[in-house]
Amino acid sequence: MNKFGIRDLINAGVFSLLIVMTTWCGGMIGFIPVLMPLVPFACGLVSGPVFMLYSTKIDKFGMVLIMGIVFGLTFSMSGHGTIVFPGIVALSLICEMILKKGGYKSIKTARLTYTVFMMFAAVNLIPIYFARDAYLQSLIDRNYGAEYAEKLLSVMPNWSFIPIVLLGMLGGYIGCTIGIKILNKHFKKAGMA
Repeated sequence: MNKFGIRDLINAGVFSLLIVMTTWCGGMIGFIPVLMPLVPFACGLVSGPVFMLYSTKIDKFGMVLIMGIVFGLTFSMSGHGTIVFPGIVALSLICEMILKKGGYKSIKTARLTYTVFMMFAAVNLIPIYFARDAYLQSLIDRNYGAEYAEKLLSVMPNWSFIPIVLLGMLGGYIGCTIGIKILNKHFKKAGMA
């Protein structure tokens, strides 16, 4: 197995931040509470193409794990709860195994990897579904207002947890598919086409 070099760490850091930023851009629709169920879908849709570009740089175990650590730290420090960090890191390890199984040169495996990674939405949503009262209070304490918090929870009934997570995975899949179409020449150059 190849060792990590400076270029690998730079790629992992830069692309991790770009993917987090595009994920956050997709998440901005959540400021409109009735659109909150679509946040995971939008996140996957806009960040999938960036991950597919990143996948052309991944050729060793650990690069998705670094992305997961950046995701986990970002989301846990931004109020999504302490369960987020270990959950996303564990999910990243699963994704590392999927990507490794494809030999780091398979577009389909890269797309599957990110589709599975989009299950991180489940970890982010745990407080909404399993600690509703505390989550409601945390939104109010962070100055979102009672009206926003109650509207958000009204469009996120308990039964919607699994459909919303699956919708996020679908967003990741479609986003990666768009990325494949846009980045076809990069995949050929990386020997992935």
